[in-house]
Amino acid sequence: EDDVWSAQRLLGRGQARQVTAEVEQDADDDAVFRVDGKDKSWFLQKGGVVFDRGDPRRFRIAVRFLGGGASRFGDAYADLSRTEQHGTINWLLMVGVCREGRELTGYKDCKASGFYFLFHLNYRRTKWRVIGCPHTSELEDAAGNIYTCDPQEGGHFELPASEDEPLIVEFADQELRVLAVCGGKPAMALRGHWALDNAEPGKLP
Repeated sequence: EDDVWSAQRLLGRGQARQVTAEVEQDADDDAVFRVDGKDKSWFLQKGGVVFDRGDPRRFRIAVRFLGGGASRFGDAYADLSRTEQHGTINWLLMVGVCREGRELTGYKDCKASGFYFLFHLNYRRTKWRVIGCPHTSELEDAAGNIYTCDPQEGGHFELPASEDEPLIVEFADQELRVLAVCGGKPAMALRGHWALDNAEPGKLP
């Protein structure tokens, strides 16, 4: 198994420190990545990228789906034929922080390598359902409401989804947060609470 993982430890360019074998980094734009195929399950990851950060105690990443007709939201998605809808790629994405010294495997990072937010588009492609990974966690929104991270339950936190708005995740003050643009500025919309023995409540080690 270690030999398989070693084959997937590919060096990226620009800010990308590691790119797993399932992901292709664009030759002309270091910030663009492509994945062959798509995830359709909470449990079947396909590829991963690790980025270098200037300050490991505080950093922010913004992610946006590209792909033109293969990445539609809301009414633009509803106007597609069933065949075109089946070919869309903006289904599932996981963004977060990797444990120090860990590398991504590209297929089972949710439970082992770090702490992540899993963004899952609803059927109409109008909202992102958000849960924490590992799932032994809860999410708290800006108003103090608590949401489950059990993928088998309902009542998950939902974030408006559109083609124009990126997903923004921030790590700061030992907290992993989802940010939403409010009044032209990113503000905390959600933060994760993982069950950990070696950290303050609500904090990551």
